[in-house]
Amino acid sequence: MAISKKRLALAFAALAGAAQGAAAQTAEHVAAVKSVMDKSLVRAGTCAPVSEDFDGWPAALVQRCDYPQGVAYVLDVKPETMAKWIETGCAAHMSGVAACFDRMVKCAAEKSSATFVIGGNLAAERKGAVTNLFFRNGVVIGAAQNGKTDAVPAAEQEKLARLPESGVEAMPGGGPVAFWHTMPHQFAVKAIDLGVPAEMNTPDRRQRWLEIIRAEMQAALKTDGNRFLSGWMTAHPITLRTGECADDRDP
Repeated sequence: MAISKKRLALAFAALAGAAQGAAAQTAEHVAAVKSVMDKSLVRAGTCAPVSEDFDGWPAALVQRCDYPQGVAYVLDVKPETMAKWIETGCAAHMSGVAACFDRMVKCAAEKSSATFVIGGNLAAERKGAVTNLFFRNGVVIGAAQNGKTDAVPAAEQEKLARLPESGVEAMPGGGPVAFWHTMPHQFAVKAIDLGVPAEMNTPDRRQRWLEIIRAEMQAALKTDGNRFLSGWMTAHPITLRTGECADDRDP
């Protein structure tokens, strides 16, 4: 049966409208991610690309940020990339939950200020005060200055920021990784082949976990999904569907 010109015109108009709607929604998602990234104290300072590779991280992926509370070398994740990770995660784990995207953005802000610190101080307001918290490859590391409001000398901050993976002596909390505070065992479910350490109680295990994170994050930057987010969402289906950002033991 022949299709009238009018019907063809209506069909093309509908397709065009759908495409525009999808593009507008994506733009809103990107803007939402950019908004929370911009609110990080780290990014409120001066950030610039580094000139040399940073302990296994290509220079093109790393920015050094100097801000009033300290210094941090951060992974340069574009808002478009994080938005795509969240869109993919929501489609896979919370299909039909309209608020999923906004919840995951909110949780990234709450858990890590939507910032992946490769090395350095992620100062943030916690319990009404701005406190220091030192990271390596998105994981909090043991440092005497953690949780304190006192200013840390610039030279000491730089030393901690450049601490090699092999030099990390402790991972408080068992090594959860940004952006969503994913525990090693939660990620291991998505990457059985990688041999993720069950505990971070030896130098070799801590170094292995940091190496896995480094490789995995670099791979995620080239794909639509992020297995750290996927593992975290899989571990907390009930809590996330209530609209709350899950803590480690929440269902």
